[in-house]
Amino acid sequence: MDATLKKHIDQCLRGDAGAQRQLFERYKTWLFPICLRYARDRPEAQDMLQEAFLVIFRDLGQYKGEGVLGAWLQRVTVRVALQQLRRKNPLRFAEDYSELPPDTYDFNPDTELNGEAILLMVQQLPPGYRAVFNLRCMEGFEYPEIAAELGIAESSVRSQYARACKQLRGLVERMLILV
Repeated sequence: MDATLKKHIDQCLRGDAGAQRQLFERYKTWLFPICLRYARDRPEAQDMLQEAFLVIFRDLGQYKGEGVLGAWLQRVTVRVALQQLRRKNPLRFAEDYSELPPDTYDFNPDTELNGEAILLMVQQLPPGYRAVFNLRCMEGFEYPEIAAELGIAESSVRSQYARACKQLRGLVERMLILV
């Protein structure tokens, strides 16, 4: 870790609001899309980001300067997002969500299939599916890691991931038919 970053972290640890604001401004645009992937919508993602930074500032002393600060911030943000999902609606992994209602579109199907459309589709997944899909596909966690993080069996993780992918394929196919 370079001396400038170490000094900046030390200022944050001492409660320097200016240093905390700088850290927030530097990383918010990088961490917000992570929150968006786990949230149903932008307001929920904003809440997740705010909570993530509260935890980041509280636990910044745990960052030992080993590895990239951004990777540590990302792990904290993902854990906060999962905690928020559990708090609002315990992640349900045993329920059968075999079909989504046909009117779940929050985007204009006349648009092309792009990153924003895909994000909106991911946000429509049930919370448990969304969490497993994001941890596996977006964060790159392995099945055993996801199982440990969520406190469920590895076979459940594999099943939930397969179901999430199936539902996403269905949403994409429906969107392409409507275009």
